[in-house]
Amino acid sequence: MIHTSITAIETAKWSTPLVLRGPFRQSIRQAARLGYDGIELHIMDSDALDRTGIQTELKENGIALTSIGTGPSYSQHGIFFTSASPEIRREAIRRMTGHIRFGAETGAVVIIGLMKGQKRDCKEPKRYMEYFKAGLEACLEEAERQNVTLAFEVIDRFESDWLNTVEEGLALLDTYRSPFLKLHLDTFHMNIEEPNCAESIRKAKGQVAHVHVADSDRWYPGHAHYDFAETFAALHEIGYTGAAALESFLYPDPETAARRTLEVLRTFCA
Repeated sequence: MIHTSITAIETAKWSTPLVLRGPFRQSIRQAARLGYDGIELHIMDSDALDRTGIQTELKENGIALTSIGTGPSYSQHGIFFTSASPEIRREAIRRMTGHIRFGAETGAVVIIGLMKGQKRDCKEPKRYMEYFKAGLEACLEEAERQNVTLAFEVIDRFESDWLNTVEEGLALLDTYRSPFLKLHLDTFHMNIEEPNCAESIRKAKGQVAHVHVADSDRWYPGHAHYDFAETFAALHEIGYTGAAALESFLYPDPETAARRTLEVLRTFCA
């Protein structure tokens, strides 16, 4: 069975494709009321959270923390693995290891997306891979110690200037060969980059730790033309039993996006 989940962040621009907004404990209650199995929290700094309070809220509302999104540090504060600044690189690793410890407490996978940094952001491009390797290996070391899965997100070429396809993601995994480093797939990004989304999922059998869903226009599933039946058939075929988390624009409003998504996901997740 694939579990339903929905993304949440405390504050972000209206155009940010994360659905629930406001204090995390409020979003947890909202996700439970809507009928989701779990929630994905996009966190700036897990070490600064009331983690006990959040875990209590999750338990009282009967839903899981499926995943921890780490992108706000990059998008809002410019903190990432491959910065030319050693202080920023250290802070990126500190925040990621804090997320990993929170993942150990809750069973959530921890996403590595834009925290890797863009090549165009690195003022020392010849050292980009050196910085990336150091950041990823520090996180992997902590993940292995804490028994937490890192989900490396494959992001389309318009939002990331490196590692855009499932094939490229699998090549990264092959480099490290760690059972704690898997792929995070997103239907919006796959729709742009993959010639055949279902076939790409099949190639990633055993390596998929997390999935985001949004339609081809990044609205809620069912709004445009993405073939969710084919994608979920492939996910079931490879034995995927993680979460399918809604990461879409909050159009026309968060409640409508969340409810319409559940109508689609309940058809395909069981």
